[in-house]
Amino acid sequence: MPNIDLRGKVESLPYAPGVYLMKSAEGEILYIGKAISLRKRVRSYLKPNHEIPKIPILMSRVREIDHIETPTEVDALLLEARLIRKYQPRYNKELKDDKSFPLLKITSDAFPRILMTRNKSDKKAHYYGPFTDAKLLREAVTLINHLFPLRKCRRLPKKACLYYHIGQCLAPCIKPEVKEDYDQQVNEVKTFLGSGKKSFIEYITDKMQDAADELRFEDAQYFKEQIEALSRLKKKRFSPSAEDASIALSASLELRKFLALEKLPENIVCFDVSNLQGEEAVASKVAFYRELPDKMGYRRYKIKTVQGINDYAMIQEAVRRMLVGIKEGREEFIPDIIMIDGGKGHLHAAREVLAQEGFETTALISIAKRFEIIYSAKTDGEIAIPRDSPSLHLLQKIRDEAHRFAITYHRSLKEKGMSRSELDEIEGIGEARKRILLQQFESLEEIKRAGIDQLAGLPGMNVSAAQKIWNHFHS
Repeated sequence: MPNIDLRGKVESLPYAPGVYLMKSAEGEILYIGKAISLRKRVRSYLKPNHEIPKIPILMSRVREIDHIETPTEVDALLLEARLIRKYQPRYNKELKDDKSFPLLKITSDAFPRILMTRNKSDKKAHYYGPFTDAKLLREAVTLINHLFPLRKCRRLPKKACLYYHIGQCLAPCIKPEVKEDYDQQVNEVKTFLGSGKKSFIEYITDKMQDAADELRFEDAQYFKEQIEALSRLKKKRFSPSAEDASIALSASLELRKFLALEKLPENIVCFDVSNLQGEEAVASKVAFYRELPDKMGYRRYKIKTVQGINDYAMIQEAVRRMLVGIKEGREEFIPDIIMIDGGKGHLHAAREVLAQEGFETTALISIAKRFEIIYSAKTDGEIAIPRDSPSLHLLQKIRDEAHRFAITYHRSLKEKGMSRSELDEIEGIGEARKRILLQQFESLEEIKRAGIDQLAGLPGMNVSAAQKIWNHFHS
């Protein structure tokens, strides 16, 4: 089992994307991995009775854990592949020369494409990887194709396609004279993929600074626009189509007009609360980016400071926890619009918190369930949005998702409460052991299916207690 010092180091890791490097006492890098949350991922290695046999063997040798934070998990994926190739850790060996893992490919065409593949059939092409996550690699390919104006078409068409008209392709199909510029763009991608930079933003920022230092102001402006585009894209896990990334959507345009906003609202969050007679009160926050769900921005809050039924106070606690998270750097962005599921009372309660935390200028609205009326904190009145308006339909969709998310969490808490009550019936299983069981297992059914050895191996458990649990459910 890992020693106490190692556990302390794990608990000091950030809840942020990045790469972790596990080292031996001699400093040898034993394993390199990536994570969307470094602390949560590395903490999982410390679980007893790990289902992957090599994990206990690995952890018995680990004495040091280093980490490198990255802005996104996509950046972590690319950095992980570079470091594995450089250091070739012994516990990453299953990745080497394994055709089941995806690769990033720059084709050998006169005007190369960038794509994902699982084989190296084209000996003249350039390959990077292997990578450990195909979904993330697709995001990386999409991101590269968004930032660098290279062709996306399998075959060059006879006329320019949409990507040329939205500025995402140099159109070598109709402009062969762009060959020099095109090759320069391809070399930029190769340089980044082979460099030691830990993120797209870091690499492009250096390019922008070099251009500014050399008085190449047009190039500097181009790199600045790339950074701004990437900053918008990195807030979400899903990858938008080229149209979504470049063309403003009609509902968002309407919202900007109806709410008199200075810019197009891209990030919208919505809060909802759910409780059963004041018990197991919870709040949910869902996030939408460019009218689509941004699951990385979803949050669940078990209400801690409110006694009894008080929806206004519950909304205030949830909104405050988000705003404090923004100020402390645990949340990635300030929403363009904060929406509350409720009427004017809910709106006023949330407005108090925004004022107290210094977010008075953030657009705040509420949506009343009964008549689907939108209230604005800015005007302290109703916003006249037509019933058939796309913007109203968008707000309703976001509200419905917040309600669904809150109800799902509420049900899971009730199920855990039911599990706890049944565990109360088992002799010798006190509060500490009940807490361990509920932390280690997702449901009562999982506890019932667990074997005696698995139960006995949990922290604070022994064979006698495990036998009592097993007997309770199987006798």
